[in-house]
Amino acid sequence: MSSEAPFSGVRTVAIMDLGSNSLRMMIVRIGENRVTSVLNQVKQMVRLGEGAFEEHRLQPEPMRRTIAALRGFAGMCRSYGVDEVVALATAAVRDAENGQEFMDEIRRETGIDFTVISGREEARLICRGVSVALEPFAGKRMFIDIGGGSTELSVASGGNILELESLKLGAVRLAGLFPCAGTVSPQRYAEMQKYVRDHAVLPLQRMEAQGPGELVGSSGTIQSLAEMAVAMERESGRRTGDTTELLSYSSLRRVVRALCERNEEDRMSLPGMNPRRTGILIPGAAILQTIMEELDFDSVRVSGRGLRDGALADYLDRLFPEKGRLSVRDESVLRLARLCRFEEVHSRHVAKLALMLFDSARELGLYRGPARMRELLHYAAMLHDIGIFISFTKHNVHSHYLIQNSEMLGFTQKEVSLMAALALYHRYGYSKKDKGCVVTLAEDWLVHARCLSLFLSLAEGMDKSHRQAVVSAKFVRKDQNLALLVRASVPCPVEQERLKRCYKSLEKCFGRTDVVWESAS
Repeated sequence: MSSEAPFSGVRTVAIMDLGSNSLRMMIVRIGENRVTSVLNQVKQMVRLGEGAFEEHRLQPEPMRRTIAALRGFAGMCRSYGVDEVVALATAAVRDAENGQEFMDEIRRETGIDFTVISGREEARLICRGVSVALEPFAGKRMFIDIGGGSTELSVASGGNILELESLKLGAVRLAGLFPCAGTVSPQRYAEMQKYVRDHAVLPLQRMEAQGPGELVGSSGTIQSLAEMAVAMERESGRRTGDTTELLSYSSLRRVVRALCERNEEDRMSLPGMNPRRTGILIPGAAILQTIMEELDFDSVRVSGRGLRDGALADYLDRLFPEKGRLSVRDESVLRLARLCRFEEVHSRHVAKLALMLFDSARELGLYRGPARMRELLHYAAMLHDIGIFISFTKHNVHSHYLIQNSEMLGFTQKEVSLMAALALYHRYGYSKKDKGCVVTLAEDWLVHARCLSLFLSLAEGMDKSHRQAVVSAKFVRKDQNLALLVRASVPCPVEQERLKRCYKSLEKCFGRTDVVWESAS
């Protein structure tokens, strides 16, 4: 469901991708009917993952470089009049002990609020971003993206994603384990490949079980290898049929041999060599070659698209929702809810009542939070009772745990934490005694949690008997006094009694509020 009003006019959006090696930004103008035009693209190799994977902490100098680059990116956003920034951080940040501290520092220094996404969410966005630009394919495609800190794999059939995997194998991470400043012997390269194979065996088995017929690669590493293969072919006068959009296995091996036979300085003179990738290209090639060998691919189709394109596609879906089509977020919520055998009729009715309260409170100025909170309230209402799957006793605590610790594709961690908090508070509204359970809820979102959890606890109370007797509820002004008007189709003694437990929270949030029950007949 969408929380926004129908889109009209023009919007300018910046999509940022903070990887372990590079920082990228795409500025896009969006018009009506999903028409987009790219205004600018920029990339800086900040090497944020440098030293981070060995120490499990982001290092001072890479952090300094990253913040300096982001100040420039923030300036570009201002000059383009960007309306919204979608900023995503990946492996280097999510694996670092000080990753969240660094995100907080970035927010203070630049005003950019990054979301740290999971590996599977990164794989999903990459798959989506790359696949939308490909021609139809009769079989299944496998996608590979070799980043600095991780390698994302997926298999899709058309627009249907069948498998998602994220390997803790990346060009920068592997270079830290297998330094490549000097020449690399065949034995040393074989050790590197064995390490990749050992750490990817089960995910690769799951990929192979899907039977993909084509391999598609994205990322700067794969693009650089393809460019080198073509440049070396031209210099030697050979005709292999390789292009920068198609890299054969035999050409990849030829590039690897040329790289390994030289030290880092001499590699600079190789045709097509990107001088900024000399230290990490061999580890990246080892990942690609090993996966091609294990899954018996003789070539990889090369794409210049990736994470940012997938993030843009998701953004457009939220801006222009297709009637009758479930979004990724809808699918994630329903998958978790049905896995926990939730009571769907009750949950949907509670969600309906909660949104009625949200809309009327916002109309009266009682709640001034952003409209997008409406969607998160809806999803929290759908999931509020899933803890009963574990035990009815303290089921709100179990619901909180299940939501917080489930990988919800399409959501940011901040959004997941808010939904988990609302589920925790749904019985009686926000309570300080429960605050210890919400260790990941940002302080600025705690304000929203207080109001939204009240809407959810009121809505839950109005269907305590699970018979959908309350047909509507809204906040109204009566003689300058605030009232909660509840209309029911039959007498509701259970709901009336249950609602009394929310009166204290209601008064704390909005002041004195009369609760008025009316017959809907």
